[in-house]
Amino acid sequence: MSRRQHRVEELLRREIAQMLLRGELRDPRLAPASAIGITGVQISADLSVATIYVDVLADPLASQMTLPSVLAALRAAGGLIRHKLSDRVQMRRAPELRFAYDEAIGRGARVEAILAELAGAPASEPADASEPADASEPADASESANASEPADASEPADASEPADASASEPGDDA
Repeated sequence: MSRRQHRVEELLRREIAQMLLRGELRDPRLAPASAIGITGVQISADLSVATIYVDVLADPLASQMTLPSVLAALRAAGGLIRHKLSDRVQMRRAPELRFAYDEAIGRGARVEAILAELAGAPASEPADASEPADASEPADASESANASEPADASEPADASEPADASASEPGDDA
């Protein structure tokens, strides 16, 4: 993606979000505009078509706002949004606007739920986890004993280093 494409995408995202927040689109399906998130914009290489990714941040059960109604309202207002963009953005032609649902937030929530479920699974099954741990404890104990032996061996080595240093001093004098 070119630098210009990236700048145009960010500019379009900002401008469309500002239109929603300022209430410039007077569609009742877009009523609480703060609940609509413009999560991203992807523009074609020739800057003629822009796909705007949208997500409804409000709980659909708590409000009357649903994703299909928001997408329908944005598609219906697409011509007005494009006209307003052409007034605000310095481009030869305002791109054709396509609105799509951004599934990334939903996927992220599902991944978090799965990770939380997996994190809770070992805690709920300690008996299964303890049996292999008991079998591995003697190996761990011998490994920890081996680990402590080199540590003990390194301590005398540290003590011998000053002896070597003192031994090298007479060698330097000689």
